[in-house]
This record gives sequence, C-alpha cells and structure tokens, in this order.
Amino acid sequence: MKLNETFDFVNGIPPVKGSVLLSEPFLQDPHFERSVILLCEHAPDETFGFVLNHKAVVELTDLIDIAPKGIPVFIGGPVANNSLFYLHSFPDVESSEEILPGLYFGGDLTHLFELLFADPNRMSEIRFFIGYSGWSAGQLEQEIKERAWISVNNISSQIILAKNTNNLWRKCMSLQGKQFQTFALFPKNIADN
Repeated sequence: MKLNETFDFVNGIPPVKGSVLLSEPFLQDPHFERSVILLCEHAPDETFGFVLNHKAVVELTDLIDIAPKGIPVFIGGPVANNSLFYLHSFPDVESSEEILPGLYFGGDLTHLFELLFADPNRMSEIRFFIGYSGWSAGQLEQEIKERAWISVNNISSQIILAKNTNNLWRKCMSLQGKQFQTFALFPKNIADN
C-alpha cells in the first residue's frame, strides 16, 4: 500500500551521498519495511547504501572465526547477500572512504580487527552488513516521487551506529518535524489502529 498524496509524505530534500532514507510507514517490501538506509553513494548511474535497522540472526564470529566476539551483523539489503560490508568511525583505517564526517565505509579489515582487539570498548563504532541496497539510474528518484521514501540529512553518525536499532525508524522519523512525528506513530498494520 502506498500513501495517498493527501498524506504528504514528502520533504523536498534530494538524496546525496551520506543522506538517510526513511521508508513510508506502510511499505510492504520485506527488505525495506520501516527501514532506515544510509546512502554511501548517490551518483547518476548508481546508488547504494545499507539498511541500518534489520538485524541478522548471526553474529560476526559466525561468518569470520577470527573476528572479535559479540559483534552483531545486519541485513544491508537484498543485493550481494553473500558479501560482507562495514561502516565504522576509525579514521586511520587504510582504504576506507568517508561517507559523513567521522563515518567511514570499508577499508583494511585486518587493521580494523587489530584496533578492536586493542580497545574492545570501541566495538560500538562499527556496523557489519550482509548485502546492500542498490538502485539503478533514476530509480531512487522515481521511488521518492512515488512517496516510498523521504531523504533526510539530519541523522548523526552516533544514531547511525547506535547499538539498539529496535525503534530506529520511529526515532529518525520523529526528528523530521511535526508532520513526520505523526507518521512515526502509525501502527505497522493500519487495522491495529
């Protein structure tokens, strides 16, 4: 079910690298229902990012036996779901790319593990994903026009890497002002209202 235009699920903010996408409240796609997606690239020919709030049933040690224990993994999206990706706040990790000030994508995993083993308290500064979310040229803009998403630029790196993601969509939606605070209160199933 798509929202009718009278609900005005639109904010006029175009997506850019580092933007966060918030799905409309009733999006039925199981990959993107109530999802919060960080865009790591938005270019004319492609866009990709990671769903921040869909936790996998595995931990990192289930995928990489030499990884530090206790690190959750998230489902980044339906594309390349046999590949592992990561965001972090370690500026010195070689070959990483800055997405937002103080937030990086990829880089030397061995070096990243060394930093985590040296200071286990920093495990909250990294997020691992299986797969990613991707759009072809013009596809995301069309989906925004159809009111499936809003693009926002006021979500901090601390919120992006927050340990508890159970209410991340609602929290991010609430940060968008009074109009969107109403959307944040909508039940997942409108029949539950």
